[in-house]
Amino acid sequence: MSAWIFPPRSILLPTDMSGASAAAFAYARLLKDQFGSVAHVLHAQYFEMPPYFSSGQLDLLRRELERSRRLAADYLRREAETALGEGVQVMIREKPPADAILEGGRELDVDLILMGTHGRKGAERIWLGSVAERVLRSADRPVLAVQASWSPAPIRHVLCPVIPSDAGRTALAYAARVAQIAGARLTVLHAAEPGAPPIDCPLVDEATRRNCEVEERVLQGDAARTILEAARSLKPDLVVMGAERKRSRFGEFFSSTTQKVIQSAPPPIIIVPRV
Repeated sequence: MSAWIFPPRSILLPTDMSGASAAAFAYARLLKDQFGSVAHVLHAQYFEMPPYFSSGQLDLLRRELERSRRLAADYLRREAETALGEGVQVMIREKPPADAILEGGRELDVDLILMGTHGRKGAERIWLGSVAERVLRSADRPVLAVQASWSPAPIRHVLCPVIPSDAGRTALAYAARVAQIAGARLTVLHAAEPGAPPIDCPLVDEATRRNCEVEERVLQGDAARTILEAARSLKPDLVVMGAERKRSRFGEFFSSTTQKVIQSAPPPIIIVPRV
């Protein structure tokens, strides 16, 4: 059973004040209106002092940066209250964006990190090393990524691709909870790679079937391609996936399937870490 809470009581909403953030604000408003979730809006403003500056130049630069932070906080508060209503907590953090987001999520103990993405295609859409990719890869709580092109819509259909693993079971429990609370249909998809042995147990247990409307699909083919085709043809309002990761001497990274789905899935997608 998933230990992650849905609906989220509190959300961390990072923003770079670009167009990509507008969709994230709209999704946060949807969660607030539908479930009463409370949003904390965060902007990271980070600048490394040049080592060759004189003390006088550093003092001047510090004053300018402090003025910039105040202006950013005022602007962000106005934008947040316009999008989400009064009483939104706004934070300006002096850290690199990914560090600020990950630390903010832990310090506030939020139930969900909600990020807007630019939705670039092809060579322009490079996640490796980006803020969004690092947060998705390293977060210790669910992260919802929503493309800038997303149009606000209630959750009526949830797609959950799974494999028999701890990460898959955690994601399925979370997806079932979302479907139950939202009154949505749940499609559970297992993409069997060529040559893989058949699964010898049901993907969905009886308790989940009693709590929501479930359809179970087992399809043959490349996992990433199969999941993306399902995301495009079934048009779910939300995709929920487990954080399937691999380890190497260079650290931990997403499996290729998870990476490809994150990069290309049209609907909003939640990556759920293992409990």
